[in-house]
Amino acid sequence: MWWKQITAAAVLGLAALATSFQNPIIPGFNPDPTITRAGKDYFLATSTFEYFPGAPIYHSRDLIDWKLIGHALNRPSQLNIRGTAPSGGMFAPTLRYHEKSKTFYLLTTVFDVIAPPDNNTNVMPRSFYVKTKNIWDEKAWSDPVYFDMHGFDPDLFIDDDGKAYLTTTFGAGEFVKDPGYFSVFITQVDLKTGDSLTDAKLLHVSTLPLDTPRLAEASHIFKKDGYYYLLTAEGGTELGHRAMIKRAKSLDGPWEENPSNPILHNGRDKSAPIQATGHADFIQTPKGDWYTVFLAIRPQAPANASGIPQLGRETFLAPMTWEKGQWPVINGGEVVDLDVKGVLYDLKKPKVWRDEFDGKLADKAYYTPRTPYKQAVFLNERKGYARIKGNVYTLGQRETPACLFRKQTELETVFSTELEFNPKNKKHEAGATIFLSLHFHDNIAVTVNPDTNKPSIVARTRSGKNADLKEVWEALPAGYSGPVRLFIKAERHQYSLGYALQTKTGGGKKGKEEWAQPKYLASVESKWLQAWLDGWQNFVGSFFGIYATGNGLPIREPADFKYIQTERLD
Repeated sequence: MWWKQITAAAVLGLAALATSFQNPIIPGFNPDPTITRAGKDYFLATSTFEYFPGAPIYHSRDLIDWKLIGHALNRPSQLNIRGTAPSGGMFAPTLRYHEKSKTFYLLTTVFDVIAPPDNNTNVMPRSFYVKTKNIWDEKAWSDPVYFDMHGFDPDLFIDDDGKAYLTTTFGAGEFVKDPGYFSVFITQVDLKTGDSLTDAKLLHVSTLPLDTPRLAEASHIFKKDGYYYLLTAEGGTELGHRAMIKRAKSLDGPWEENPSNPILHNGRDKSAPIQATGHADFIQTPKGDWYTVFLAIRPQAPANASGIPQLGRETFLAPMTWEKGQWPVINGGEVVDLDVKGVLYDLKKPKVWRDEFDGKLADKAYYTPRTPYKQAVFLNERKGYARIKGNVYTLGQRETPACLFRKQTELETVFSTELEFNPKNKKHEAGATIFLSLHFHDNIAVTVNPDTNKPSIVARTRSGKNADLKEVWEALPAGYSGPVRLFIKAERHQYSLGYALQTKTGGGKKGKEEWAQPKYLASVESKWLQAWLDGWQNFVGSFFGIYATGNGLPIREPADFKYIQTERLD
């Protein structure tokens, strides 16, 4: 996960005894949560879009302390996304455990191309599933089995009689008047082949006004006490995002809409620190209690509906009950807050997280944009270092640069790394980045200044509606060949890029190497870490990362990173 593994005893020591917990339960870019339970174990998956590996699988025993145990889509035969546009790739999954067959299913959709910007080649892809009987071993997930019906946000419902049903989302303009953008369709499927066993049928059209927008997605079907429930996300994925529900005695209807819809919608209070609530999924505990997981954003600067959420959409939790009329009520019908009182507990997180690259990565929470062509990060070539061998691609291209990314999970934190790198020309570059997309990313790097031909530090920031580039250069001291520490300080209103060098104190052979204080060269407003260019999209959040590149040419000089670290500023 985002902090190192700790023992169960330590967890108990860190957990507050009071019955309350803090949202989000899985911070950082973790949208479209889906949850299932096998016995006492909860498993949760989220979207990854253009990042590889795809579909992270989190595990918990208490809905609060989550650990990343692997990814369902972890090899190119499952997820081959190269050249994919920002916010293309792997869309919203559904994770389900089938008790009778002891099988986990993960359904999802991959947009190889997406409009915008690929309007001339955009297609509506077909969803698929991968499955496993051993969710603890990420290599055990199968290759994809594709369904006949296209559409995104697929859901799997297996009824008591063993019949399996697929629901997906796509346009219904051919079937009804004024359906809005998207509607929900259903078909019975053969889980062995993915084949449809019945004709596809229009299941749900949003009843929201056309200008809301009218859009139904993220469908999940549940069965409880003789009713089938259809849960949907509607109103778009921004401030109007909400969860809606309806029910029927049969999947053939007739369907009754909940008179209290929406059942989740923080947009009713624009001053709330959590906004864009929706894309929910339900879970029942072994004791019979109910909860919902859902995506939402934490706007910053200001912390209300007019703020910008640079971490993107995260995973939140709220308690849920069922009224006598058998309708779900989330959080007592109140707006969900960051602090949820009366249930569960507050898990305290360590202030510092660090990976010292001791022959392996500290956890599985590392990513690259798109599927790599070949290995670029080596953990055993130099003991105690992550060696990155740069490739021809840069962070600004629709390809896979040589890099190692992890999600930013704290709003106010300092990301740092220590780099040894000997650039020979202006093409050679290695450093640290705060990355949103190929358009908006800010870097602090070691390279050769093309104007002076001297080894230098460069800070690059991108801002404005056209992602305008600004550079600040500072030459390294003549003859300096030591390591360089690079810093990215994240605050609610801005990110700052800095570096530090070793200095020698004392004279002669007994002199001691110490580190100077960081010197920050440039900063950029945090709102540009949740931005996109006209004609493009942004569904993701910010990543910290380390990288190396030959800027269009092969590079033989390795970049050795001694560690990476994040330290909260509170």
